[in-house]
Amino acid sequence: MFRTVSSLDGALKQPGSTKGIATPVRTDDPVLLLLHQKKSCAGAVGDWLLSHGYRLDIKRPTLGEKLPQSLEKHAGLIVFGGPMSANDDTPEIKREIDWLTLALQQKTPYFGICLGAQMMVRQLGGEVRPHKNGLVEVGYHPLSATSAGQQLCPDWADKYFQWHKGGFSLPEGAISLASGQRFEHQAFSYENHVFCVQFHPEITQPIIERWSAEAQHMLTKKGAHIAERLLADHQKYGAAQRNWLHQFMSHWTSTFKAK
Repeated sequence: MFRTVSSLDGALKQPGSTKGIATPVRTDDPVLLLLHQKKSCAGAVGDWLLSHGYRLDIKRPTLGEKLPQSLEKHAGLIVFGGPMSANDDTPEIKREIDWLTLALQQKTPYFGICLGAQMMVRQLGGEVRPHKNGLVEVGYHPLSATSAGQQLCPDWADKYFQWHKGGFSLPEGAISLASGQRFEHQAFSYENHVFCVQFHPEITQPIIERWSAEAQHMLTKKGAHIAERLLADHQKYGAAQRNWLHQFMSHWTSTFKAK
C-alpha cells in the first residue's frame, strides 16, 4: 500500500532561487523512499515531494519490510541515512546493497543520502572508510562545489549539515559534484541518473533535536559539534541548504519519465 510520511518535520516555505532551475516531470508513479529506523522521516525532502504533488511509497527494509522486485512502477528512489554502516556484515545491509542493482539496471533516478550514498558506493565498487585521524563530521561543515556541481545547481550553500563517522571513495566512472575539507568526497553523480551526497539536506530543526537526544554518543566523538552549536548553526545556514535542496530536487525530478 502506498502511503505518505506520517510526521513530516517543518514544511518548506521559502521558494529559493529560480535561476537555472529545471522543470520537474509530473507523474502518477510514486517515489520510493527507503528509511532505516522506526522513527525516521523524510524531513525536508519529503516535504518538497509532497508539496509538488508526488506520492510517496515508504519502506523500511532493515525492519523487515519487503522491497519491490522491479522499480518500473516508481518514478524514482531515495535511500536515506541510518545508524548502521554500509560496511556492516549483516543480512539486511547486504540485501539492500545487492538490491540497488535494480536502480542501475533500470536506470531509475536515484538519490542517496549519507548511508544511501555509501551503499551505492559499495554497489559501484568503491570503498567506505573512517577518517584516518578518527574524526567525525557532526554539524554544519563547509564544502566546495566542482564545476559539474555548479552546472547541476547554480546556488550552493557555504555549509551543509553532516552526521557521519566515515566517508567514501569516488567510484570509477562517477563525476564529483562537491568536496569537503575533512572528508574529500561529498557528492557525485553517475550515468546521469544516480546522485549521492554525504551530507543531510533533509534535516530540519525537529530532526536535529531528536538526533541530538537519541544519539548523544555521536556528539562526544572527536570533531563533533555540541548540541547547542548544531541548532545555532542551523539558524545560520539552514535556509541556504534548503535553497540548494529546492534546486536539486527540481533537477532530480526533471529526470523522471513522463507517464
